[in-house]
Amino acid sequence: MRVPKKSDENLIGELFSEYRQMMLKIALGILHNKTDAEDAVQDAFLCIINNLEKISQIPCYERAGYFATIIEHRSIDIYRKRNRHAMEDIEEQYDLSSDECVEETALLSVTVNEIKKAMNELSDRDYEILYLHLFKEMSSGEISVATGIPENSIRVYIQRARKRFAKILHKRGINYDI
Repeated sequence: MRVPKKSDENLIGELFSEYRQMMLKIALGILHNKTDAEDAVQDAFLCIINNLEKISQIPCYERAGYFATIIEHRSIDIYRKRNRHAMEDIEEQYDLSSDECVEETALLSVTVNEIKKAMNELSDRDYEILYLHLFKEMSSGEISVATGIPENSIRVYIQRARKRFAKILHKRGINYDI
């Protein structure tokens, strides 16, 4: 990272005060988490600072669109990283109390592991959309905002992903009704 000059510092301050709120709103719309959204804004501004020479040449009226694109990409990156580890949450969702029998615990453990393996066989898009729909219980509208995919397409993707998921589970000997 290069060290900014005094004139660069002024430009950075102006850009931050002018575009921070807009960028935060976009990030919140994607991430639905203030801390993650603030992290995305910070990452985006680091990118902006590293490319300050290029940005200073962009006309002022085009900067908002450019910054919106940067924050959108950073937010989606954070969203994807956060959800890569989300499958671990499935195990927590099915945490059994100690008074249940050992056989049920073992059976559920096998089923959760099979579901995790089956989910990992899906494409990235199917995995993401199905995870948001089934485990995070998000509507197709919320998934559309989070992924940037039109809502009508999300509905079709959910239907197709569920069919592919059911086929994978069926191959593993687990019946899953769509």
